[in-house]
Formats: sequence, C-alpha cells, structure tokens
Amino acid sequence: MSKKLELNGLWESSRMMLPQHKEAAIRKRKESQRILRPIRDEQEIQNISAVLSLSQMYKKPVVLKLYEEFKTRSVTGIVVRSKHGEFRLDIIETSSGEGDWEWIAYRDVFKAELCDEWTENGMVDL
Repeated sequence: MSKKLELNGLWESSRMMLPQHKEAAIRKRKESQRILRPIRDEQEIQNISAVLSLSQMYKKPVVLKLYEEFKTRSVTGIVVRSKHGEFRLDIIETSSGEGDWEWIAYRDVFKAELCDEWTENGMVDL
C-alpha cells in the first residue's frame, strides 16, 4: 500500500478517468490550438478592397489568405459577386482543374494578392 502513495503512484495505479474530465481535457487541448483573428490596419484593408475590386471588374484570379478559428487557409479564385459584408469567390482548384464557389466574409480575409499571371503579364487574359 505504501508504494502506491509514492511519487504519484496513486494516480499511476489507477487508469480510470471520468467522462467529464476526459471531455474537459479534450476541450482545453482544442482551445489551446485556437488562433486569434489578425488585426488589419487601414492600409491593409484598402489593399484588400482594391485587389478584390480588380478581380471582380476584370475577372482575374486572386490569392486570399483566410482566417479560420484553428488554422489559416489559402484559396485562389475570381470574385464574382459582392454584397454587404461578404463576397462570392469562384474557386480555382489548381491540382484538379475543377471549380467550386464559396461566400466569404470580408472580415475573414487578412491578405489578398493578385495572381502571378496578372502581375507579370499586366492585364492580359489567361
């Protein structure tokens, strides 16, 4: 009995965990992986707006870095339509060549860049 009480032996000898404790541990681990929304300055907001407008006007692809709660992701597409607070992006899958679309909130975009084809060749169709 005395060996069980040495060094954490009481807990080491018992492998049982209550479901509430297990759920709390999983929640805590997931919360620690959450990332904070990046704060954009006025200049960055204007740059994002300009890039999205160019994409919509000239039907040219842009690369967007998007915020999500637990990761950031990058999408390439053409802005097709916009409305208050969000815009529709026709996504271009470079690996498969297939397309899809998605409504994206402006507040989730923390970086927008024109595609290489646009910046290297000017305003020439792809």
